[in-house]
Amino acid sequence: MIKKIFSKIILLPFLIPIIYRIKFPIKNFGNINLLDLVLLLSIVFGLILIYQEKNWQNFKKYLSTNKLITTTSFFLFFGLFSLAINFETNGLENLSLFKSYFILPIFFAIIISYFLKTNKLSHWSFFYCYLIYSSTLAFLTIVFRLINQQTYDGRIQLFFDSPNQLAIALSLGIISGAIVFFHKNSKKGLFVILLILLTALLLTKSAGATLAVVLTLLFIYSKKIALKSNFFLKIIIFLSLFLIGISFFLSPFLTKIDYNPFLNRNSLDSRLVIQLSTQKIISANFLTGIGLANFQTKYLEKQTDFPPYPQWAVPHSHNLFTQIWLSFGFFGFLIWLYLLFQKTTFSKNLPSKITLYFLLYFLIHGLVDVPIWSNDQALFFWFIFFL
Repeated sequence: MIKKIFSKIILLPFLIPIIYRIKFPIKNFGNINLLDLVLLLSIVFGLILIYQEKNWQNFKKYLSTNKLITTTSFFLFFGLFSLAINFETNGLENLSLFKSYFILPIFFAIIISYFLKTNKLSHWSFFYCYLIYSSTLAFLTIVFRLINQQTYDGRIQLFFDSPNQLAIALSLGIISGAIVFFHKNSKKGLFVILLILLTALLLTKSAGATLAVVLTLLFIYSKKIALKSNFFLKIIIFLSLFLIGISFFLSPFLTKIDYNPFLNRNSLDSRLVIQLSTQKIISANFLTGIGLANFQTKYLEKQTDFPPYPQWAVPHSHNLFTQIWLSFGFFGFLIWLYLLFQKTTFSKNLPSKITLYFLLYFLIHGLVDVPIWSNDQALFFWFIFFL
C-alpha cells in the first residue's frame, strides 16, 4: 500500500509543479503551499517504505558516505546562520523561502536519489512527467498569443509571476525532451513537441533563457566530443565565474565611460542598475549575507546612492551566484562553488551526463537570472543535482 502511494505521489511534483501557487496561510508561521505538502508527504512515505523494507541501515550508510550530501549539509548550515543573523527583517518569510527552495526540495531529492541508486525507480519517469507539463504550458502559451493575452511589452507569462518564470519552465521541458530524444530514440512526435516548446519559449521573449537553451542543446548535440572529459564543463564553469567577476567589478567603470543605466532604454538598463545595487549590498553584508527574502528591502535602501531606479519591484539580484552569496553569506557561497565542482568530477554514466546538461543550463541562465528562485525551479534543480 505504502509503496503504491509513494510511486504515484513522487511524480506529482513533476507532472503539476504549478501547484506551488496554491498556498495555505498558517497563523504566525507564514504559509505553506500545495507543492510543499506533496514533497513533505513524499519524504514521509519514502522513509516509511525504507523502514518497512528493512533498508534503514543501508539508507543511513548512503547518507553518511555520500559526499554531496555532507557538503550540502554545510551549505544549509550557513543558510540558517544567515537567516538567524537577519531574522529581524522578514524573518518568517525568510524561513518560508528556505523551507520551499532548499529544505524540502533537497530532502525530497535525496530520498529519490536513494531509490534511483537501488534501481527501484527510473529517472525517465520524472522527465516524461515534466515533458507533459511543459508541453501543456507551451500549448497554452501559443493559445494566449493567438487570443492576444500578453503583457504590456508583448510577452506571454500565463499564470506565472513573470514571463521569465514561464521561460524557465519551458526551457527545462525543452532540455528534458532533447535528452529523451537523443538517449531513448523517441523520434516519433517528439521532434514536433520540441518545436512547439521552442516556439513558446520565443513568445516569452526571454533572451537569457533562449541563449542558455540554445547553448545547452548544442552541448547535448556535440556530446561525443564534449563529454569525453569533464574538463570541458569545468572550463565553462570557471569561464562563467571569470565573466561574472569581470562584469561585477568593472561595470561601475564601464557605466561611467559611456553608458547610463538609469536612462531605462531597455531591460539591460534595469539589469545593470540591479547589479550596481547588488555590489553595494554585498559590500555591506560581505560575510553574513542578507537572507533569502530581503533583497527588495536592501535594494530600495540603496536608492539614495543612485538616480531614480528604472525598476522598483526586484525580488532577487538576477544573478544566481550573487544571489547565493547574498542569501548564504560568503562562506555559504564558497561551499556552493565547491558543490558545483563536486558535480563535475563524477563518473560518466548516463545520469551524470544528464546532470551536466542541466547544470550547464542553470549556470548559463544564472548569469542573468536566478533560475532556482521558485518552488518548481528549486525542485527540478535539486532533483537533477542528486541524480
